[in-house]
Amino acid sequence: MEKTSELLARLPEEAKDLRINAKRVLGGESLNHEQTLGTALAAAYYIRHGELTAALVADAKAAGISDAILEDARAAASIMGMNTIYYRFRHLMNSDAYNQRAANLRMMRMKQVATSTVNFELFSIGPAALAGCEMCLKAHEAAVKAGGLTEENVHDAVRISAVLHGVAVGLDAVA
Repeated sequence: MEKTSELLARLPEEAKDLRINAKRVLGGESLNHEQTLGTALAAAYYIRHGELTAALVADAKAAGISDAILEDARAAASIMGMNTIYYRFRHLMNSDAYNQRAANLRMMRMKQVATSTVNFELFSIGPAALAGCEMCLKAHEAAVKAGGLTEENVHDAVRISAVLHGVAVGLDAVA
């Protein structure tokens, strides 16, 4: 994780906790290496911090992470960019006038994954948490658990996303 470590070293002393947390969560805890980096990449794409994303992509490629993982991370972040807005709207409005309407939004990529449905669903959890979309979080958590992952895995995915969001804020604070 050379490029990411270089970026983390630029965080100010006030953000020391983020540097330590990032190294911990990116080192992998309950998720395997591909799931950890795929989750991190989906969060970075969703956060839209170019420098952080570029560092994670470079490190993922250097670690031999497959192009399929990179593709699913990009696709999950992109689709969640749409879904988190739409489904949070439906949840917040809590109105039959909206909730009974068909979403009529194309989401075929969620079923045409490059790796596995479980990975794609896992990569979608971080953006859902970052957006605060309850409907998305519950739907993706259920899919991940149905695919054999655990609450610990979901928890770690959200922690990765939360820490990377903090890192992005910290980096922008020194820019």
